[in-house]
Order: sequence, then C-alpha cells, then structure tokens
Amino acid sequence: MLFKILTLFLISSSFAWANTTVTDFDLMSYSPVKTGLKDIYCEVRVEGLTEQVKKQYVTVKIRDEIYFQVYWMYPGKVAIEVEGVPLGFEQLKQNLIGLVVNRIDYLVPQDLSPKLRGYNLKSKKVGSSTILEGVDPTNTKAINKIEVGFDNQGILKKYKSYSPLGFQNSIFEYEKKSWSKNKWVLNEVEAKMIQGPQVTETNTEIKYENVAGFGMPEKIVVSTKQSVVAPGEEEKKIERKGESKITFSNYKLNVGEAQKFFRSKE
Repeated sequence: MLFKILTLFLISSSFAWANTTVTDFDLMSYSPVKTGLKDIYCEVRVEGLTEQVKKQYVTVKIRDEIYFQVYWMYPGKVAIEVEGVPLGFEQLKQNLIGLVVNRIDYLVPQDLSPKLRGYNLKSKKVGSSTILEGVDPTNTKAINKIEVGFDNQGILKKYKSYSPLGFQNSIFEYEKKSWSKNKWVLNEVEAKMIQGPQVTETNTEIKYENVAGFGMPEKIVVSTKQSVVAPGEEEKKIERKGESKITFSNYKLNVGEAQKFFRSKE
C-alpha cells in the first residue's frame, strides 16, 4: 500500500513539475498580445510569387503584383485576402493563401501549453536540461508521442513529435530584444521531418522590427531541402533545395483596421 502511495506521489509530482515548466516558459516568452495588441493589419509578400503565377497561369490577368492582406483581431479571428488575382479564381487564391497561413504563428505567437494539452506528461532532468515526455493516453491523436526539451534557463530548445507516419524534430533559438520587455523572442527554427523514404529539412529565420512598441516580423526566410531515397539496388538519393522570403509591411496596429474589416463582412 505504501509503495502504491509513493508511486502515485512521484507520478503526480512529475506531472506538476512538467506543467510548471511549460507555464513558466509561456510566461517568459514574448507575445505582443500579452502586452496589449488586439487588432492587426499588415501586408505580406512572397518574393518571386507574382512572376511564378504569371508563368504558371498564362491566361490569368494579374494586376501589378500578388500580395496578401492579413487581418487579425483578438482573441484569434483571422482573415487573409489575396490581392492582384482577378475574380473567379477562388481555388488559386486558396492555394496561394496556403503559402503564408502557417506564418501567422510568427505574427501572433501561440503559447506552448495548449499544444501539450491531452498528453500524459512526465519530466526528467538530463544534465542541466529538463526533458518532458508526453504520450496520448487515448491513442487517437495524429501525434501519439512528444518529447520537449528546455535548457537550464527554462527556454524551449527542442520539440520532437512521433506519429505512425514518421517523426519531426525541431530545434529553437531564442534571444531577448530591446523591445521585448525582458521576454525571450524566437529567432530561428531548424526542423527535420522524416516520412517513409522522404526527408524534409527546413531552416526558418525571423527578423523583427519595432512597430509602435510591439515586436513584429519584418522578414522570414525559409530554406528547405528535401531528399527521397528511391528504392533499388543503389538506393539513389534524389535531392531538391529551395528558399522562400516572406516580408511583412504596412502595419496598422490597434487602430481598428481588422475590426472594421470583419464588421464589413457581417
């Protein structure tokens, strides 16, 4: 009986420690929303996109350039409008939105805590680092196992996820900025994803600017390398490399631009 009580105590202590590690990191990391940002408008451009679409869709009459207008309103209402593409090409617009929609997380960083919700977490020390291991007790999530690492200051360093299709490992680099109010800001992410014979490696670098006292992305550069091992006697390796540059400009913060847009759509 005493052994069972001690076991339960150790499990609950590990769970509490794990949750404290995550919530402490969320408190230490920079979020413009936590410092009062409620309404965002900005323009987003992908380098070379206009020329690429003109070449691929020769019958589409592009107006000047293709770019995106992004509207975000607290607590998380978001819309992305495609400019430059004429009416009647909705599928093309949706495909283009797919190029930038995942970058909204850099515009409005999300807490780590919700991403770990639903996993049974346990914590362990490895040298000066803290490692959280989480499993899905229901075995119904697309990601059934995760491993999250923090350095000796409690800053997120790696996030590894496992699924039946493969796994992804991400390594993060944070630093404090002059405008970040002593909070940690994400600078760079290196990720490696393996699915069957395909390996995808990406390096994402984020450059920020101070806009009305808020740290907002100015440019994101994503370098990608994909390789596929073709089956056969020599297992030929096929590689493909690429780079995309995404710029954010013409910010309008907390002036009701997003609110006005969403009201016009009601």
